[in-house]
Amino acid sequence: MAEQQIPTDRLDLAEDLRPVVGRLCTAYGLGSAKSFSIIETGYEDCNVIINSDKGRFLAKMFARTRTPEDIDRYATIMQKVVEAGVNHPKLVATTSGQKVYKDAGISLVLMRFVEGKTFLELDRAPNDDELRAIVEQAAKINSIDHKPPYLLDSWAIPNIETMFERVKHFIEPDDLKLVQQVIEQYEHMPVDDLPHAFVHGDFTKANIVKADNGNLYILDFSVANWYPRIQELAVIVANLMHDKNDTRSLREKCEHVAELYSQFGALTEEERKHLQAYALAGISMELLGGLQEKYINGHDNEETAFWIVTGREGLKKALG
Repeated sequence: MAEQQIPTDRLDLAEDLRPVVGRLCTAYGLGSAKSFSIIETGYEDCNVIINSDKGRFLAKMFARTRTPEDIDRYATIMQKVVEAGVNHPKLVATTSGQKVYKDAGISLVLMRFVEGKTFLELDRAPNDDELRAIVEQAAKINSIDHKPPYLLDSWAIPNIETMFERVKHFIEPDDLKLVQQVIEQYEHMPVDDLPHAFVHGDFTKANIVKADNGNLYILDFSVANWYPRIQELAVIVANLMHDKNDTRSLREKCEHVAELYSQFGALTEEERKHLQAYALAGISMELLGGLQEKYINGHDNEETAFWIVTGREGLKKALG
């Protein structure tokens, strides 16, 4: 098992983070840094909340594994998203006009911090009004005319077969039977022929913020790609709508979210036909991805446990 990491371990950091934050505040004209804290959730980059004289900001510090091309890709996506009117925290430029700031081996982007809580922190699924607003944001994202360079996301639904091979030895026998059913259904889907679009790809409870002012914000486009459009809805059904007290079947949830989406963009009959199987694959990826983080990447923590339990509960409810 890999050694447990903390977010700053992902950075190419040769000194304490404090002076880096101080120089960042100077570069962005934020005044003094009163304090800062590191967000512990997430497996890739390092996100830092900064309290400054000019307010609260979030610095997304890219992991050392990110190439310059990856970082430029992310910055371009952010610009496209903001220009499209998606509810995303506005990126802040340095006093010299740079959107990507580099210091001491670290590259980062800075954005306004949204005061509020994610649905993961709220420990609930969105209500009907919130879900409609979220689906509207999904449709707006899917309409963005941008096909970014492909970025491998091992958790993405199209990688389910690869992920399964990687973690199958860690899957409990009862779970294994369910996952194999899902993969069999996925293999019979015409994935390549489904309508593709620019997709956020990670509409989970951890990435949707309910702001204190009541607005909903979409966070973290780091794994956005060109995928089957229904991947957006599949993740919403698999994770965002997950509620152990919800008595609706997976089919009913899929039909509901498809109807909501149709208010903002028409789905094809093929998309509606295959949404349930795609959502099942999304549920499986929560379990498989959690097992990857726990047994291969060494992230044996509360967040990983959340993914494993959510995936397991979702599969048992849908297929068990």
